[in-house]
Amino acid sequence: MFFRRLFRAGMCTLCALIFVLNSRGPQQAAAEGAEEPPAASPPSAAALSDAYRRLSAGKPELAADEWPLQLYGSGRPVKEEPAETVRVGGVPVDARIADELRAMIADARGAGLSVYLSCGYTDAAAQEHIFRRTAAKYGSETAQTIVGLPGESEHRSGLAVDIADRYYAEKDSSLENTKLFAWLKEHSWEYGFILRYPKDRKSITGHVYQPWHFRYVGAEAAAFMTDHGLTLEEFLDLYKTGDGGVY
Repeated sequence: MFFRRLFRAGMCTLCALIFVLNSRGPQQAAAEGAEEPPAASPPSAAALSDAYRRLSAGKPELAADEWPLQLYGSGRPVKEEPAETVRVGGVPVDARIADELRAMIADARGAGLSVYLSCGYTDAAAQEHIFRRTAAKYGSETAQTIVGLPGESEHRSGLAVDIADRYYAEKDSSLENTKLFAWLKEHSWEYGFILRYPKDRKSITGHVYQPWHFRYVGAEAAAFMTDHGLTLEEFLDLYKTGDGGVY
């Protein structure tokens, strides 16, 4: 177990460095002026290449351009809204993820935890309102790292949900200290969900740490990403083709 955790931690660092080196555009500025800690003693290019090849060789055989793995964010708007939405936990979500989300909520509650869903699918008007409200408080640039530009938020896809243990007027990183978050971090992959915007990965995801924002990617992809400490961006980087990749 110790060596497995050590391997996962190493892969996380290596993949983050690889993604940054392969990035095709400038990264988002750090939210609220915060700088992420620099990597200490980065591995050699040869070590990076070798680790990347091993990781890529073991990736799941998935169609990385299918709906569960679509990448949304800066410059990548949601082009297709869900064909059908249903309400789960009081919020609308893409109907295709409803069963898994219901099961995850039921099992969390079965473990004695309180579960509150504050946001699921949001339409264009709602996204515009959320962005304007956030921009008025933090400024437009920072608002993009928190909620994203209207049309580029994952919530427009219906594949993302905000989950907490109760209602919060404003959510922040302190939610990582809740028992529900600890449970979700350990078990959400079993239902096909990942913590979409992890801590210290904003240079890759473009978003600040959000211990309430979970995204459906499918069980196989979620298991691989969790086991190797990958963000969705890093995971999709493994599926790049010679002409620039799948996203």
